[in-house]
Amino acid sequence: MGRPIPRSPHGEPEPTPRQIAMNLMSRKDAIEKEIKEQQTLLDSNNSTMTTELVDNEGFPRGDIDVYTVRHARVRIIELRNDLKAVTDELAIALQDVFNSPEPEPSAAESATNGQEQSEALKEFARVDGVAPGSPANEAVRIPLSFFVALVLNLCIDRGSFEKT
Repeated sequence: MGRPIPRSPHGEPEPTPRQIAMNLMSRKDAIEKEIKEQQTLLDSNNSTMTTELVDNEGFPRGDIDVYTVRHARVRIIELRNDLKAVTDELAIALQDVFNSPEPEPSAAESATNGQEQSEALKEFARVDGVAPGSPANEAVRIPLSFFVALVLNLCIDRGSFEKT
C-alpha cells in the first residue's frame, strides 16, 4: 500500500522538498524584481547607493528627491538581506530535493533505466589529490552562492528538479 502522505495540522498534505524549493525560487524572483524597481527609482534621480545627498554647504541637493532616494536605499538594503536569507534557505532546500528518495519506478521503467544508468555512470577518472595553486585548488574558494545560482540556472533551464 505504501506509506501514508504526511499531513499538516490543517489536513493539507505537507509540501514536498521540490515544492518548497519552487516556492523559495519564486520568493527569490520577487525580491530580485523589487530590488530592480527600487534601483529604477535611484536611477530616475541620477543617484546610486553612495551618491551624496547634500551639497558642499551641507544642504539637501535640489536636483535629487532626497526622500525618495533615502527610502529606496533603505528598501534595497532590506531586500538584499532578505535575498541572502532566501538564497541560504534555497541552498538547503535544493540539498533536500536532491537527497530525498526518488519515487519508485515501475518494473518496465526500472529495467530500461537501470541499463542506461549503468552505461552513463561508469567511472572514468579518479582524483587522488589536488596540486597547490592549480585551477582545482582555486575552485575550492568559490562561494556557495555561486554554486546555488549555477544549480538554479540548470534547474530552470531543464524545467525540473529531477536528479541527474
